[in-house]
Amino acid sequence: MARYAKHTFRSGRYTNGIVRRRGMGRYIFLVILIVILVVGGVFLFKFFDSNSYDDENSFTKYAKRYFSSAQDSNSIGKAQQEIKYGKPSSVGLNYPKVKINSIDKQIKILAEREKQSFLGEHEQGSKDEKFAMLMTYDSYKGKQNIASVVLKTVVREEKTNGKLEQVSSKVSVLNFDKETGSRIYPIMVFEPGYQEKLYRYLDEYLKKNYKDKLSKNYKKYIDVKSSKFENFAFDGDKVVLYFAGNTVTDDSQTIKVTISESDIKGLFRKNINSRKIDPSKPMVALTYDDGPAEGTTAKILDILEQNKAVATFFELGKNIENVSDSDKLLKRMDRMGSEIGSHSYSHPNLFTLTDEKVKEQSDLTDKAIKSRIGYVPTLYRPPYGNGNEKTTKIFNKSAILWSVDTLDWKHRNKDNVIKIIKNSGNLDGKVILMHSLYDSTAEATKEIIPWLKAQGYQLVTVSEMLSYKYNEDPKQVKFYGYNFFYPKDKSNDKTKKSN
Repeated sequence: MARYAKHTFRSGRYTNGIVRRRGMGRYIFLVILIVILVVGGVFLFKFFDSNSYDDENSFTKYAKRYFSSAQDSNSIGKAQQEIKYGKPSSVGLNYPKVKINSIDKQIKILAEREKQSFLGEHEQGSKDEKFAMLMTYDSYKGKQNIASVVLKTVVREEKTNGKLEQVSSKVSVLNFDKETGSRIYPIMVFEPGYQEKLYRYLDEYLKKNYKDKLSKNYKKYIDVKSSKFENFAFDGDKVVLYFAGNTVTDDSQTIKVTISESDIKGLFRKNINSRKIDPSKPMVALTYDDGPAEGTTAKILDILEQNKAVATFFELGKNIENVSDSDKLLKRMDRMGSEIGSHSYSHPNLFTLTDEKVKEQSDLTDKAIKSRIGYVPTLYRPPYGNGNEKTTKIFNKSAILWSVDTLDWKHRNKDNVIKIIKNSGNLDGKVILMHSLYDSTAEATKEIIPWLKAQGYQLVTVSEMLSYKYNEDPKQVKFYGYNFFYPKDKSNDKTKKSN
């Protein structure tokens, strides 16, 4: 019995040893399996994670994943992609080609400007750092033949955890007529006083929906004195307002607010697209310096309004401050779709001033204009035409000279103004200089506008001229001198008619 028991004991010991060894083998197998899963998981995470890339191939995948996640479901054109890997900065662009030459060129200009701005800002970074700019778009089809393209740019930066996190966003919107390519501006969309209505609605909407994320200065981006609400798109009979990250909220994500006609009564004009610009047809820009002036500026605005025309007014800051009805005049210009530019504060020869004094001339005028219409101009005209690249950089806005000088300030004769304009040949693409100080100029305007329209000219603002005729971005800081505003083909006079 003892022998049997001893045998049994040894057999059990032997059996337990085998079990222990088998258990150890399973343990080792599990450890190896876990290691394989972890390593494989890291590999898969690296492969699929949209927040990492290491080389040109992986950045291409990274950018295309972003394009796919932001895919536009209402596309009105064919997507164009540009992907460029670099150290420390990489760029991925995804924007539409809508097959309207003027709009496609403007989209390309906006995309290129954002790319160059991003690369310029980060070109001095260490190669160990990592920055990515990604652009994609939304597009909409609105009523009355309107289309919208919204270019959305984000910048991502690699943090200590190895992931790229979004640090900023930006939005640019183009609204245009699908047939002609004419741009659609706020003045064409909203009824007068729309800024106040939008402010009240947005203030309540943002407080309700972004209570914990609202920035301290959110009102700056919806206040009538600070915003023109230019970043809006048409989606059917609704308007979609865009706010870039870190503006109305402390978040870097873009905010969209959709507003229908039932949300704000009396917000939209019935005929939204009332003033069309056809880039293929002749156009001319009337400009008026040295205002505003009591009496004569209002007369010129009356004539423009009666003829459904626009002009560009280069105003003096000093006159804005001293003319009693300047607030009313500038707001009327803005409401009519005319353009307001700076003509300095007191009309000095900028070449005789120090850089500090030139900047003062700009700043004081910007302040005066902003106090009346809520924003600073994007154009300036140097007094006497005495400006250059240096003064333009100090003013930080495009300089606009002219191609036809009516000398209205010298002779102050209506007939002479008309004669000079009519004898200037092909006016397509030209900028005409006048002054809003003289009754004779107002009287000449009364006759010259119907004549220009009868000759087939479209009357446009200077910024519209830059965009449609010359495919330039008027918001870029550039010096446009005397020789710029001339027809590209002087032999092709599209407006030859008898006077």
